[in-house]
Amino acid sequence: MWKIVGVAFALSRAVSPAAEYQMTVNRDRLVNAQNEPQNWLLMNGDYGATRYSKLTQINRDNVKNLRLVWALALGGMQDVGQNGPENEVNPLIDNGFMYTTDGWGTVYKIDARNPNKGEFVWIADPGSSTRATLAHARHRAVGRPVIANLPDGRVIAIDRDKGEVVWDSRSQARPNSAG
Repeated sequence: MWKIVGVAFALSRAVSPAAEYQMTVNRDRLVNAQNEPQNWLLMNGDYGATRYSKLTQINRDNVKNLRLVWALALGGMQDVGQNGPENEVNPLIDNGFMYTTDGWGTVYKIDARNPNKGEFVWIADPGSSTRATLAHARHRAVGRPVIANLPDGRVIAIDRDKGEVVWDSRSQARPNSAG
């Protein structure tokens, strides 16, 4: 987890002040995700799953100088693996805000715009009924809403501004949440 936040923070700091801020994540932005290297809108970077960033601030010559700048503790971790608790998720980043999950399905929105300190904007605990033995919770896209898969098999949508669950696959009816 610490490495993820540190690297994601470094990536978010590479944003040019002239970078265009867009409030909503829509189909066009996701299809053209590679054109927004300051953001990481899809789990694998783009629909081609290239896991490649066009950012050049971190390179082969200076990667050895990376260091932890700030970290935030997440909950919901199981003591699995030979190194203890592990959280193997790809945080998503949109305009300096990081979206990540813990091993029990809690979703976090973190303000990563301050170079000296990250801050929780909201924490959405969907009350997963199954405590995963591995970190299964994975979010797939930052949009309006944020979509998260939970360890108990549910899929939820969370309002990206308020942190409120807007629908849960356990319920029968879902409002149209495109956009």
